[in-house]
Amino acid sequence: MWTLKVTAILACATAVLSGCVRNGNPVEASAAKKVRVGTYDSRAVAVAFSGSEIFSKWLGELKVEQERAEAAGDKARVAEIRAKGATRQKLMHMQGFSTAPVDDILDRVREGVQSVREKAGVDVLVSKWDKESLDRHRDAEVIDVTMDLVDLFNPNERQRRSALEIQKHDPISLKQAENIRD
Repeated sequence: MWTLKVTAILACATAVLSGCVRNGNPVEASAAKKVRVGTYDSRAVAVAFSGSEIFSKWLGELKVEQERAEAAGDKARVAEIRAKGATRQKLMHMQGFSTAPVDDILDRVREGVQSVREKAGVDVLVSKWDKESLDRHRDAEVIDVTMDLVDLFNPNERQRRSALEIQKHDPISLKQAENIRD
């Protein structure tokens, strides 16, 4: 009888403990696996993108669209395309010199980004300027994957140097970047 009671107690304890792990008890789950966060300097990614074949192709397509619209005398379409280019330029300033997110850029090399994550063994990628997301992963192991992401754009030597150099400087404010005129 005593053995039966001990066995029943152990069975209940085992069931409770395994339930805690399955239900995501923070103490049990955090002991099981520490989150790894891949961080990157979004400015370096933007710099690499701006000199890439991917960017040149997008810009070339935009120019062809504009030329067609001009040839057709479609002034409204020409204005729309010019506005699209100006918006992209402003965004590039905010991404390349400040801390604007580069998700739209990384989406263009989605498969490569996944490979970088797998190679680095990271669970999530977060811009080093995204303090809110980094705060959510305060206890995570952090791995810098900036140059791995830069390399997805096959930068030439000058672009690669620029991506490295931008990381040595503090970003300007988003407002300052937004007001750059060129």
